[in-house]
Amino acid sequence: MKSTIDTAIHFLPAGTPGSVAQSWNRAALAAQVAAAALKMGLGPDLTREQMSGLAQVIRDGGKRPLSADTEQAIRAALQAPLTVDHDPREIAEALFSRLPDAPLPVVGPDGSRYMVVAVPVG
Repeated sequence: MKSTIDTAIHFLPAGTPGSVAQSWNRAALAAQVAAAALKMGLGPDLTREQMSGLAQVIRDGGKRPLSADTEQAIRAALQAPLTVDHDPREIAEALFSRLPDAPLPVVGPDGSRYMVVAVPVG
């Protein structure tokens, strides 16, 4: 799935402000780059070149440079995931400080790792 403003405009509710669409795109791209990085055994210490290369593949060859905010969102997505064992205050802090620009990595009850991406609904 390509992550562009065009993608967000067609995915998000009509009338969604551009800044919200940009946040969603950033989080969606960060989640995709992080998922690819994890498959390669990479973590939050991956290089800018590695991030850019993975983003280029995800963007179907697009060579736009990643913004500092997008790089930060990718690194946030690669942090240790939250689990049901975390303190609820810690979960709330992570949720409300990272969203909507960065995915929140979590481990579900089945042990699978997920990236929570905020999808605006209105």
